[in-house]
Amino acid sequence: MNNLNEIFVATKDKEYVLAKIDGLCQKYNNRNGINYEQRKALFRNYCHDTLEVFNECFVTSMLGISRCKKRVEKFQKSANVNIDAATLEILKLLVDLKELVSSMVPIKDLPSCKKLIGLSAEDIIAKAKDLEKSGIVKVGVGALLLKSKINDVVEIEDVRDYYQRNLEELLSEIKIKGDKGESISLIEQFLLDKFNAEIGYCNLALIKAGIGITKELKDLAEIGKKHIERYEENKFVAVLLLN
Repeated sequence: MNNLNEIFVATKDKEYVLAKIDGLCQKYNNRNGINYEQRKALFRNYCHDTLEVFNECFVTSMLGISRCKKRVEKFQKSANVNIDAATLEILKLLVDLKELVSSMVPIKDLPSCKKLIGLSAEDIIAKAKDLEKSGIVKVGVGALLLKSKINDVVEIEDVRDYYQRNLEELLSEIKIKGDKGESISLIEQFLLDKFNAEIGYCNLALIKAGIGITKELKDLAEIGKKHIERYEENKFVAVLLLN
């Protein structure tokens, strides 16, 4: 079972990241020194190379990868580390990361209801039943990767629930960092704006299509308009800074 439950953002192509992780695992597979000092030196190289992959392939300001880094750094700096146990733990971490990266898609390919709000109510109802396959959801920016169960997305409510879950997780991670005195990072603010905006697009699409209209939904749609405005104003600036 994968224990990496936080939001991870990769900065490289999926295949490149997977190749880096595979190469790291193969490089140190079954390598041993002839004595403890050699084994320890080899293990520290393993830690160093693992951290290099983390730094190159992920946004390290995010809580999840930051925790991974700190764990490996603790092993690297320990004077009396249990090399066998630590090696297995790092290997498990890399395997979990590989599984996570395998499910990532580019941010530009994440589901969205943005284009639906420009359609008629009849067209929204017709197209909203097949969002993922229709291509209507293909909008976005940047070349970052974010974990997504995109194949589960089939209706407007699914898109909204997807972003709501990610928003709740992101807010939880930001709070944890804030409690430690760490400020919100550029990518976290970008994702916060995107998640809120995408939820807004969904609510507006639901209202326009006449699906499940309630006062609460109308109020959420009004809030969503403000989130959308903020996201649309800032998303390209954020991408330029991130690239």
